[in-house]
Amino acid sequence: MSAPLRVALLSLSVCLSLAAPLAQAGGAGAPGPAAEGCRPGFVRPNFAALSRELAQARARWAAQGLSAYSYEVRQVAAPVLLPATRVTVRDGAVVALNLVPGEAGQPSPLARLTVEGRFDSLAQTLRYQATLPCPEVRIRYDPALGLPVYLYSGRGDKGIADGFGEWTVSRFTPLP
Repeated sequence: MSAPLRVALLSLSVCLSLAAPLAQAGGAGAPGPAAEGCRPGFVRPNFAALSRELAQARARWAAQGLSAYSYEVRQVAAPVLLPATRVTVRDGAVVALNLVPGEAGQPSPLARLTVEGRFDSLAQTLRYQATLPCPEVRIRYDPALGLPVYLYSGRGDKGIADGFGEWTVSRFTPLP
């Protein structure tokens, strides 16, 4: 897939994710007055709800007892689209990183995470974003397994779009 097509598909993915219900994103409800410096219509995420959702998802994941699995991760660290990577985990440790066919470059440091590492990264992101005046955070988890499958982390200020981060986990496969 060409780089322009990947960027276009990613942009579509971001637009679709913005349409997700606020409750799923930890939103506090309908847009109210924007905080000083935030864009009009900005809604501060409900960090208590996001933290509860994280704890519940982590418990669902732990209940699976999986220590061998693989998954694909796609990541954007605006303005950079990083190469999609297949991550293989055995005995709770990353044992292989392989670029998805058609990708070029090096796996990002975030590709080197187990699912448990992704949970730790999410908790760190929530702590950091809670300190910002105009935080934007959207997280989705696999409803059955609990593993995190999507993160968007950015700012709802009046600035430019650079600086947001996003990753998507797909093709999760338990291994024997």
